[in-house]
Amino acid sequence: LLYTIKFEGMVHLPSPSLNSPPNTKSPFIPANLTTPHHFDPTVSPQQAFWHHDIITLTSDIIKYLESQITGEEGGDEALLMEFHKGNDQINYGYTDKGLNKANSKDKINFSELGTQLSYVYRFFTSHVLIMGELLLSASGWSGVKFPAQKGPVVSNLRAINQFLDTLSTLDHIRVTCFGGGPVSEVAAVVAWLRNEGVTSSVGFNVLDKYAAWQEVASGVADFCNVSLQYYKVDFLTQDPEQFLPFVESQQIVCMSKFLSALTAHRAIAARNAEWVLRHMAPGTLLVYVDNSGGGTTEMLSRVAKKCRFKEVFSIPHFAANVTPDALKPNERRSFYKVKATSALNVAFKVFQKEGALVTPHDASVKSGGTNQPTHFFRDKYYHRLGYSTLSS
Repeated sequence: LLYTIKFEGMVHLPSPSLNSPPNTKSPFIPANLTTPHHFDPTVSPQQAFWHHDIITLTSDIIKYLESQITGEEGGDEALLMEFHKGNDQINYGYTDKGLNKANSKDKINFSELGTQLSYVYRFFTSHVLIMGELLLSASGWSGVKFPAQKGPVVSNLRAINQFLDTLSTLDHIRVTCFGGGPVSEVAAVVAWLRNEGVTSSVGFNVLDKYAAWQEVASGVADFCNVSLQYYKVDFLTQDPEQFLPFVESQQIVCMSKFLSALTAHRAIAARNAEWVLRHMAPGTLLVYVDNSGGGTTEMLSRVAKKCRFKEVFSIPHFAANVTPDALKPNERRSFYKVKATSALNVAFKVFQKEGALVTPHDASVKSGGTNQPTHFFRDKYYHRLGYSTLSS
């Protein structure tokens, strides 16, 4: 049974990958692309080092969630019903009308397996590839053309590469993800760091309102050979003081497709975001990717400036597209009658807090491990898991 531990108002969901040995070489990267700060500008990262592995990962998640809905005996009718029920929630929840509804009952319920399945099927591959490609661009890869329709591209390559050089000296890197969901940003950040030659072990803290994502997140962490701890937390109602352990000693904080979901409560979201940024350590990075419209990016930019962050990379509007071959999990399209998302309009910003990055005193010792991905989802296709009642 999935179990929970209370943590000062949050629910901590221990990950089965927590004690796995960290890997010094990610399964996403072949040997010929591990040289730090070296890219082939003629080859897309989608083709160069994630294409096959991200397709495999997404397919594994889809099969795992399908098995949780149908069990060993199959059941296409139940599967279709749950998928389209979740898909309808997503279609409405991500409209301007849905995002601006303050009533929680109008929000997307990611506690339901059909909603998780629909979301992963439609968005996971694109989110990983697009965020990863943008991170690579921030550190010097020149293969992306930026249609900066709402302002110029900001790029401080020196600051980002100095940050990566400092990370390379650490034994252990800490990353916090707000609103992590199925943690597509975990796969993107790991691939970015490994491609840049950063071999330190990496640990992720993921904070999300929907703890039901825990099993998917654990599988992604296992696949990437990193440690991960998942916490059930509502960003709008949690006492911000409880965020302190997750921001004061992290090297990277991610907010990926997170703040736009809080549009109806922007004043509270801005207040809590300001608290988080004020308590982040000097020299740390805030990685932000979200919808390019709606005012969320402008809000966070104002808060970041107020909290002594500088933009080291910024694309105010990026019309991102994923190559068709990278959407092979879409092989189920004839069954679901829904296409996976291949194009997104996003804003992407990397902020760095003023000051020098400090090495934490309790850094872990580097470990070797294996460069082969584990198969969390494949091992559990036909093992339905019981879920305990989750309470905050």
